[in-house]
Amino acid sequence: MKLRNVTIGLSKIILVGMICFLGYITSYGGFVNMVFGTIFALCFCGFPPIVSMVLSVKAKSPFSHIILATASLLYGIWFAYAMFDAFYVHVDPQSAIVIVFVGIYALPVLLPLWILAVVSNSYYVKFSNTDPGDGVPCDSFGLPSKNP
Repeated sequence: MKLRNVTIGLSKIILVGMICFLGYITSYGGFVNMVFGTIFALCFCGFPPIVSMVLSVKAKSPFSHIILATASLLYGIWFAYAMFDAFYVHVDPQSAIVIVFVGIYALPVLLPLWILAVVSNSYYVKFSNTDPGDGVPCDSFGLPSKNP
């Protein structure tokens, strides 16, 4: 299985979980409020998994896919922790403001990971003649090995 499929699948699972949780939170006002509330909330907290998915579609380096999968997993854990804390542990009338800031507060961790994934992918593309997953054996640096 390609690492690209794993990274995209992990980001999709996190995004679907976010949509379900946000739909549950906003469902108290009826179906229309649930739909529009979920779309509004995804504008603020749904962009990190989407960025990771877009970068993993473009990435060719196995190391980049590992970094992007780690970034998606870290954001999923952060999202679950922040939402659980805001809506179940420290319940407050202003808890919904967490939805606006959960994606922004994750950026100091996610931006360096995304930059590292882009840089490692550019080096891989620059120094490699093969695409991962095409059956050519690679060494520990992701480059094609001399002995097949």
